[in-house]
Amino acid sequence: MRRLQLTEFRTESAVKLTAFERDSLRRLYPGVRIEPTVGCNDRYDITPDQRIGIICLPTVTVEVRPKIPISSVFFLVSYCCDAVHWSEYLAEFGKEQDLVELLAIMLAKLVQHATRRGLLTGYQTEEDSLPAPRGRILFDEQIRRHAGSFPPVATRHDVYTPDVIENRILLSAVNAMARMRHRSERTARELYRAQRLFGGVRQAQFHPATLPEVVFTKLNRHYAPALSLARTVLRSAALNLAGGGVNSYAFLVNMNDVFEQFVRTALREAFQSDQSRFPDRSPEILLDTACAIPLKPDLCLLDQNRHILWVGDVKYKWLPGSGYRHPDLYQLLAYSIALNLPGGTLIYAAHEGVRSASHVVKHALRRLRTVAIDLAAPPAVILAEIRQIAADIHAEAASGMAGLRSITV
Repeated sequence: MRRLQLTEFRTESAVKLTAFERDSLRRLYPGVRIEPTVGCNDRYDITPDQRIGIICLPTVTVEVRPKIPISSVFFLVSYCCDAVHWSEYLAEFGKEQDLVELLAIMLAKLVQHATRRGLLTGYQTEEDSLPAPRGRILFDEQIRRHAGSFPPVATRHDVYTPDVIENRILLSAVNAMARMRHRSERTARELYRAQRLFGGVRQAQFHPATLPEVVFTKLNRHYAPALSLARTVLRSAALNLAGGGVNSYAFLVNMNDVFEQFVRTALREAFQSDQSRFPDRSPEILLDTACAIPLKPDLCLLDQNRHILWVGDVKYKWLPGSGYRHPDLYQLLAYSIALNLPGGTLIYAAHEGVRSASHVVKHALRRLRTVAIDLAAPPAVILAEIRQIAADIHAEAASGMAGLRSITV
């Protein structure tokens, strides 16, 4: 089997692909740009987007590597999972280990850690036809199903079981990883061990767009890191069963989402706050008086009275040394005007050639700050930059520039 290696945002020229490979790649990786190479019939110029990972077809395996070191991606993902540190696993597997293998090992270890005291259990309501009454008898179902004859008895009752939504999500993520081909025998072994932990849990399929939310309490908070990574896995995995029983699949991690969640998690930690002040989703914001144009900034800082004190946006882009994207600034300006704030901040994932800057908008008297974080730097440097951004945000929110007033949402 051929193996093709690509890098996000970088064009690979004159790649030989069959029509089946071209069409399958487009189906499993909608964000990729595939253009015919000038002067060739069966060769293409391929440009991946910000999704990294692997696409396996019957005749070729396509690996999309990140623009930053794998170790940096691993740090970002692990930090989003409740700031769990996994540097010892990176040292063990080496710098060239691919992302899918690392995430598979990480998921298996997090699952084993979460369930070390046993599976989470809870009460689930079940309806069934039983030989004797149990719980509440469903008389309407009894008449409809069994014409009023006894037994069986149509009942609804509560069962104390490990078949709860938290365990279903974890098992679904482990199964998604286990279906892939892995280079390392240890990876397959660790995933098998994790699968065996879920006795009594039904296998479920979750659509990436409709993953159920989990409300964390003291009883299930120890599941939070594993569930965070499991959700990333389920959003990244796509399976396509081609004709002839051949498996084709893709596992693609969206670095836009990873970087945004990392920035939110790290800023929340720097502010020593929780979701009440630094929510995962911004409150509803409208640009116009007719309430027809919604705005959805990535980051918002709230006070105790639900006043928005600061607004920001996160952009995972490989910027040229010449500067920033003007539409990003226009978007941030719309946020600050709609919220009646003195300005806002754009946080970029950029290379070291791009510098931070500040722009004062004519007539509007808004200050738009742009900050570039070098994700190729060591984790300690990245977190120091985040703390500096947090300090600047705190100063900006406290200053109330030009007497502008925040809006309650």
